[in-house]
Amino acid sequence: MSFGAAVLALLSLGLGGCVGRSDSMAPVVAITEPRSGTTRNSDDLSISGYAMDDAGIASIKVDGTDLLLDAQYASERGKRLVQFAFTKPNLKDGELTLTLDVTDVNGRRATERYVLTLDATPPTVELTKVEGIGGGKLRVEGVARDNMRLSSIRINGVPLAFTPGAEYSFSVDVDAVDGGQVVVEDSAGNVTAANLR
Repeated sequence: MSFGAAVLALLSLGLGGCVGRSDSMAPVVAITEPRSGTTRNSDDLSISGYAMDDAGIASIKVDGTDLLLDAQYASERGKRLVQFAFTKPNLKDGELTLTLDVTDVNGRRATERYVLTLDATPPTVELTKVEGIGGGKLRVEGVARDNMRLSSIRINGVPLAFTPGAEYSFSVDVDAVDGGQVVVEDSAGNVTAANLR
């Protein structure tokens, strides 16, 4: 069962006892992807979610612009569950804050503040020493940096254990392999690789 079908089933069950009553609840709005508070690296960010109400949705405004005025959503006005998606093009690194304002057919409103950190800048890795130490091993030293937060560092596919932060210095002994690399990823999913040879 899809997410939308599950929400609609729950909504139908919850509204079964509301027949004959007036508007019993304010609308509900939620962003399902990407989650509020997360970090993303998209140039043209796609945001999706849903709005639901027992009486029906009249408008879904994002920073004052009603999504239901768009031709693709024209048939959704008045429905109890409306799934929506929109893009935010040409975004810069930093914090994105949106205000979602949903009104039902009886004028009841709900407002949701959505915050997302945008990071399109990849991390860097500087190798200060790569030397053979015998026995098919290499000593690899260097420092990884990111403008926000490092999330993983892998050397020849082996992850390093470290506390995520903006900078991490490392000195590790690893197996010497053909095509060996240090791969650094930040919390937004940006990746940088440096070859060991």
